Amino acid sequence: MKKLFAVLLILCAFSISFAQGQTHKLAMDRGFFTTDYTIDGQEVDCDVFEQELAKVPEAISKWNTGNTMRYISWGAAFGGGFLLGYGIGEGSGYRAPESYKIKVLAGGVIIVAAFIVERIGNSKKDDAVDIYNQKIGTITSNNSFSMGIVPTEQGGIALAFNF
Repeated sequence: MKKLFAVLLILCAFSISFAQGQTHKLAMDRGFFTTDYTIDGQEVDCDVFEQELAKVPEAISKWNTGNTMRYISWGAAFGGGFLLGYGIGEGSGYRAPESYKIKVLAGGVIIVAAFIVERIGNSKKDDAVDIYNQKIGTITSNNSFSMGIVPTEQGGIALAFNF
């Protein structure tokens, strides 16, 4: 009976050491006004998508960088649009000063730069999803207790515990 219990205990330890967390496939589909987030083909909310993405630190870092660039581009586009509109409004008068052309040009350039920053931020977010999809299979735990079989320096194998 003791031998059977020992064998079952060893089998249980091996099954735990080779067990991996559930892996998911993330995808984003950008529309004109909205973005659809899917996990394993099922549409989810953006918050759930980000929580899943947070399991890979490098991916969530790129995602956050992309979000920051997005918000910066929104602010720049708003400022550029205001400057463009103000310049056009100022230039529409009868005795318009010549400075309105500079305001219109500067506003247009700022808007174009904001679109470029938005595009770069979107590519960072796409890279984050790609990094997650590539690396999630190699992560076996969420920094809690885990067991694994590792090679030793003498050429054997050992059971390793991580806390």
